[in-house]
Amino acid sequence: MASDSLAWFEFLLNPALLESHLNQSNPEPSAIGLIIQFIYNSIKRSDGGNVELETMDLTAQENTKKKNALSVLALKTAAHLKWNLETFEQKLPLHMQDALLVALLAETGEEMSTPSLHGTLDTGPLLPYQLFSLALYHRYALRALVQAKLPAKPVKVSNVPIPGQQDPTQESREVQEGILSVLDRGADVSVRVLEQLLGAGEVRAPVMATFTVHTHQSSAVSHIWERCQLVADEQFKCQIHYDLGAYHFLQERYEDGYSHFAEAYKLMSELGPHAEYCQVNIDKLRGYYNSCASLCGRSTPLEKRSLYDRFLYSVGNGYQDLVKVLSEDNLVFEIPLYLRKNLELDLQAWPKKAPQGLLMQVQTLNTIRCVLEGESWNSGYPLHLAQSGKSGVQFLIQALAAKFSKFNNLHKERLRMFLMAISIASDMCETLIPAIRACPPIKALFSQEELLLMWPKCEESPHQDYQTADPSSLNDIIWELIHSYNPEVLKNAVMLYKTTLPPRQDIPKKEIPELNTKWEMPIPIYNTLMKLPQTPQRELVFLCIAKAVELAQARSFRSSLSLLEEASSHAAKLPGRETGRLCKLLIWMLLMTKIQRCIHELPCVDSNVLSELTSEARQCLSAHSGRDGIAPWTGVNNWCILLLLNAGEWGSLLGGISLPSHIYLLGLVKPLAATAHALREKHTSKTVWYDLWDVVVGIIANSSQHKRSSSGQSLSMERHHDSVVMSRSAFLDFLENLREPSCLSILISLLGHVLNLLNQEPSSEIHIDHLAMWPQTVNGNGLKDKVKDTLTWLVDHATRLYPTGTHTSAALCTSWHLSRADLAYMSDQYHNALAGYLTAVFVATDFLRNDNGLDQSVLTDSIIRRMIRCCMNLNCYTQAAILCQFLENIDYSTALRCLQERSAVDAMDAYYCCLWDVSLIEFIINMHHKRGEVQRRDKALKMMGLLEVNSNNNDEIQREAAKVRKHRFLRSMAKQYL
Repeated sequence: MASDSLAWFEFLLNPALLESHLNQSNPEPSAIGLIIQFIYNSIKRSDGGNVELETMDLTAQENTKKKNALSVLALKTAAHLKWNLETFEQKLPLHMQDALLVALLAETGEEMSTPSLHGTLDTGPLLPYQLFSLALYHRYALRALVQAKLPAKPVKVSNVPIPGQQDPTQESREVQEGILSVLDRGADVSVRVLEQLLGAGEVRAPVMATFTVHTHQSSAVSHIWERCQLVADEQFKCQIHYDLGAYHFLQERYEDGYSHFAEAYKLMSELGPHAEYCQVNIDKLRGYYNSCASLCGRSTPLEKRSLYDRFLYSVGNGYQDLVKVLSEDNLVFEIPLYLRKNLELDLQAWPKKAPQGLLMQVQTLNTIRCVLEGESWNSGYPLHLAQSGKSGVQFLIQALAAKFSKFNNLHKERLRMFLMAISIASDMCETLIPAIRACPPIKALFSQEELLLMWPKCEESPHQDYQTADPSSLNDIIWELIHSYNPEVLKNAVMLYKTTLPPRQDIPKKEIPELNTKWEMPIPIYNTLMKLPQTPQRELVFLCIAKAVELAQARSFRSSLSLLEEASSHAAKLPGRETGRLCKLLIWMLLMTKIQRCIHELPCVDSNVLSELTSEARQCLSAHSGRDGIAPWTGVNNWCILLLLNAGEWGSLLGGISLPSHIYLLGLVKPLAATAHALREKHTSKTVWYDLWDVVVGIIANSSQHKRSSSGQSLSMERHHDSVVMSRSAFLDFLENLREPSCLSILISLLGHVLNLLNQEPSSEIHIDHLAMWPQTVNGNGLKDKVKDTLTWLVDHATRLYPTGTHTSAALCTSWHLSRADLAYMSDQYHNALAGYLTAVFVATDFLRNDNGLDQSVLTDSIIRRMIRCCMNLNCYTQAAILCQFLENIDYSTALRCLQERSAVDAMDAYYCCLWDVSLIEFIINMHHKRGEVQRRDKALKMMGLLEVNSNNNDEIQREAAKVRKHRFLRSMAKQYL
């Protein structure tokens, strides 16, 4: 102790010292330290202490006076801390908190001194300071129960008394659990009292001057209650609403919690800057509120959520309002920058997932954020901006202008330097500088000299404006030709381009097909089109076809078909001999695009549409032998074959129509269609099955073809690459367009069987159907990784198309989910494996609504043991123990080992309601009793006392009890893993 610090008993001798001491900037001892000493010495037994005052020869009356004085000193110190329960919870042991607040009740009113009698207490006639004391105690009671359930640093415990001086803050586990048990029994009373106090009138909090300390001379002491401080109504109610909400949340009464958190949320906006008697953390309140809203199905309106929540929602819902969210975040910097950069990387990796132009907008807004924060921005941004052209520059200037008035001087200076840097780096002065000049706020950042330095031509056209530029200028026309997909705009742009002179006569204009080297179209159509006379109509047809191909590649089939129809109508008017041929080829291209759209939308396609397209596809495939000499090209034939395969028209592929012999895809499609047809007709045809085996294994290996001897053994024979039906990349492209469930099931079964044969490990075998169809040996060096990767991709593809049994049989979907889970288990991806197994159960039982023993066909002992292993590897040992009950013969050794595991990260007693095996429950009760975990033991005893768990019940009752608990456990697992 420092030389100038005071001992606690000096304040007992001279109470007037307390206020001046606590008002110091850094008092020693501190306020909390004094409360600990005052409470410790007021509740300490007087028959065995070594403290100075305890050794004095005091009468019983004087000893009582001393203890009362210490209690009042503790209350005065607590009043100095504004009765902050959060501070008390962090720094005072539970028994001292309890003693302090019970002492407050005793001082404010004799009828309130016994909390167990508060159930019959009438709060109507209570005085303002008594209302505050009553609310404070019952808030403490509920908060203590909440804090006891939350993870926290272990408290210091003393199971064995230590001779000599003891730490006053030491608290035995038995004392703590005894207090919590009393508070738990009175929790309903505390809730009822606090709800009554929400309608109370004026409330006043005792301050230091309120309390009068007992002295040696005083016989009776009365406190000066007129000196209490008025507590603002919104502070009092907000704090009570918050504490009630937290307790209801703990008790899983989410509707009640939601109503209290909603009220607290409203009152938070009314609190002043110095809310002395309300310590609600706005972030915790928001978290509680959002959680309850989600659990109650009352999600917060999107516009009222935080930018972070709106960002996550937008990313998960098709990037809805993403640009608006990122733009707003450029002012407040709420969304972590790494999340924004990760989004940019995702859009670069999967450009087809996002709307056109979104990537450039995200790159622009992320760069602005980096600039405003003073962070280094992406050096590749100027190149991206140059590639985006006029639209990218327009968006950049608009994004800056929209929020410009809210930028401070530092932000504006950073933006000025940024714009100067990109004008130099991207060589976009001709586009960027006019855009800057057209926006007055941005233009004000630069002097005329700086603009001239960035673009010398700026002086040559001082009155030219980016927004009022001549729309018929050559650059704008080219812009429209390249970027527009509107037929009318394209038509006008073609006519203007043909009539506009080049800026320099010595440099001729490019032809329209040469403006964009990325334009593509089928070779037969291109060759036919180029034979026709060069006219504006021909160029328009070229543009419509090229842009239709672009849109089809971007999966925008509706717009693609619209452009193709436009091209067909203009092509019919073109002069030349090849016009009829061109129109016929465009009909094939229209059919191909319709088929692409249909396959892309499968299985959600109307049966009439599918039937009509199938008929047209058969006619198209038959056209190769027509007399007009206009046959569809290979690409059209391939898509027609894929449509017939996906539509289940396998008979047409196996001889129903005359097919072109040169189509390489038939080498795979025919054996696959033959296998699917044999399964549908329930024929046994090993020759057909083995042909498919040879083709697929040969494709995967890409260097060897597998043949069998007369005994069925697989022999490897080296072959040239030309003998393989198709490359592995072409095979993956084929699988991407495969939608028919039976074909998917056959290929998954084949690849799964190959992988099982190569793996030779029964413990990690992949679940497959149709096991009897395939050979029992395979010879393939280096095939394992290729087969595993292909199978993983195919299973993901199948489960993405058919997640449930809506469009196919539930048995097929269940089988695919099991295969997917087994693949994850093989790769040590235990979380994904558990998710797959659980999904299989829910699909097979229609989300447990039709559980007539079907889950037993899914949850076999081998799968349950894999789930147990997954849980153990994830340190979820309680879940593993519960799963041991699912086995036909309960694995007690594993279950008991898991229950005793100290490193478990799942909530142990949260799953006690899922136990139905009496032996396991008895073991848990005994374990908790030995550890001194009273509350957990009592919870397990409660489960043991349920009538349906009685081992003497008949089999039907026991089965029903087990079924209810199984479903409860599976649903809780689904909440965590799915």
